[in-house]
Amino acid sequence: MYSQLTLGVALAGVLVLAAGCKTDPPPTVLNERPEILDIEAPAPVLEGSLLRVTGFRFEALGPDPYLVVDGSSGGDALSLESVGGPGEVFFKVTAELVTSLGAGTSSVEAVLHGDAGVSVPFPFSLEVATTMDVDLTDAPSGIVHYNDEGILRGAGFLAPTEGTVTAHFTGTFTEDGGSSRPIDVSIPVLPAERTARDRGIVRLTTALGSVHPGVFEGTVTLESSLVGGGRSTSTAEMVSLSFDGPELFSIAPEALSLEQLVFVSGAGFLGGPDELDEATIVRLAGEFDPEDGAAGSFDEELVMTWVSGSTLIATIHAEERSNELISELFRSRRGTFTGSATPIVIKGSDMEVGPSVPFSFTLGQVTQVVFMRFLPGFYTSLPFFGLEAAAGEIEPLVESRIESIYSDWNIDVRLTAPEDFSPNGYSTVEVGGPDPNGIGLFGYDNTPGKDINNIRLFDKIGGANAETQEDGYQGYGGVFVESMLYFSSHPDLGIPAPGSRPDADPLFDEIFDPVRTGHPATLGEIRGEGDGDRVNAVRRALEALASMVGETTAHELGHSFGLAEPFGPPTVFHNSFDDEGCLMDNGGNRPIGERTAQPGFTPTHLCHSSPGYLDGILGD
Repeated sequence: MYSQLTLGVALAGVLVLAAGCKTDPPPTVLNERPEILDIEAPAPVLEGSLLRVTGFRFEALGPDPYLVVDGSSGGDALSLESVGGPGEVFFKVTAELVTSLGAGTSSVEAVLHGDAGVSVPFPFSLEVATTMDVDLTDAPSGIVHYNDEGILRGAGFLAPTEGTVTAHFTGTFTEDGGSSRPIDVSIPVLPAERTARDRGIVRLTTALGSVHPGVFEGTVTLESSLVGGGRSTSTAEMVSLSFDGPELFSIAPEALSLEQLVFVSGAGFLGGPDELDEATIVRLAGEFDPEDGAAGSFDEELVMTWVSGSTLIATIHAEERSNELISELFRSRRGTFTGSATPIVIKGSDMEVGPSVPFSFTLGQVTQVVFMRFLPGFYTSLPFFGLEAAAGEIEPLVESRIESIYSDWNIDVRLTAPEDFSPNGYSTVEVGGPDPNGIGLFGYDNTPGKDINNIRLFDKIGGANAETQEDGYQGYGGVFVESMLYFSSHPDLGIPAPGSRPDADPLFDEIFDPVRTGHPATLGEIRGEGDGDRVNAVRRALEALASMVGETTAHELGHSFGLAEPFGPPTVFHNSFDDEGCLMDNGGNRPIGERTAQPGFTPTHLCHSSPGYLDGILGD
């Protein structure tokens, strides 16, 4: 089953709910009924087919929604099968629905139901079949590589939830310049597209030959089995497949940072979770010129993660040496490799070496990637600022504010989880609403200890940290926007203010009261539409809140990087004395004007020894 949180995050038809947590309830964006925009289904629909339902406000259904499909014979309820992207859910067709509607095309009506509400009815047509035969009219032939995806054409291809289709190959494989052996193997077939009935994909595995180049000659027949019990077999098609050895086409990117992923494109790569006796490695041979030493010969093999027959991934792993991060592979922090790359595929005790290609790349300075995860609590707090409509507009402003503070260093802030760095290669900051520690903190870095030289690229500022709690510190980390309302003379949170709250500052109310007191900002005003004075007031509040969130995040990241006083005692986390605009000053000494980047206040920056320290670990 899917929790209400999962639905609130993944089903909401707004971008801002795409990142959530596991503890807070989802925000309610609009008090309106959910609405179905479209229902996509294969033609015909079988028992086990998936209906793709897209629309708006699905989060308002509550937990465990289901789809009721009403035809002339009554209604049938379909359980939730899976959740796709925002505003996208899948429901599996049952045998009862197929029986109820019968074979043919029916005009039906669909309604989403949940504990918290129902959707607007959606009429559509559904073509239903109780059985379906498989047919094959064309099969791949010619020059191929192992693990290529071959296209089969015909009819009756099935999705995994509907049954199985296999391609049964029989014939002979002859290695280039070698002996022949008989082949009799069945390989699973998947639809080329989610609803495709006329095209399927078969992976041309080593079961059709060996690890070496050669030719398969024979036939292929499709065999299908429906979950409803029907079986069918196609006529046979002649097949001639000439398998080449492994090849490299490209390796990217050409400039890398520690823990960054290397993407290798080519053909004939072996491996995969179901092929435990197969692997692909890439041999690098040439010269590595480290920034801090003399150039020398280099000959190492990269063990790759298999993605497909045409894609491999490797990670430039980091390790600690003398309290700094270096490359595990190159034994240096920075440098340049020039030479060649050679693919090698392995199956059991057999090996095939592909042709070498020229290759060079630069191991550059360390980049600290930061993933900003905005929790549902952040969005439920926006109405307290009069900025509920800013969801989806404020996040890039927060990102920009952080990057502007750290613009002199290699710090890359992102709003989506990185796919080009390993999990050990980026930190995460969670931005929520109330302070779960219950003391009104604006933010808290709950990572363990003072990470001098930023050895941990993977810090998580958020959630609960048992190690930190054992040390006697607050356990819950992150950024807590609701606490920022304590700068107001009227926080209006409905709860007592903590004793550690800051003094109210009239500037806060000057900025936010135009949108807090009875006139919340509209989306049009946030986007610059309407009366000029009103738009300016809304923009001022929006940018001020984004600045406060960005500044607080930058401050907590500073702690994670080893600031402040990086060369001082390990228990000192703020500047030893305060100065105007200094990011790592104690929070109580940072006025609201600095935090909100108001005119007349010193721009936020790093002070004292901090810039030089960051130059050494995250500079160019």
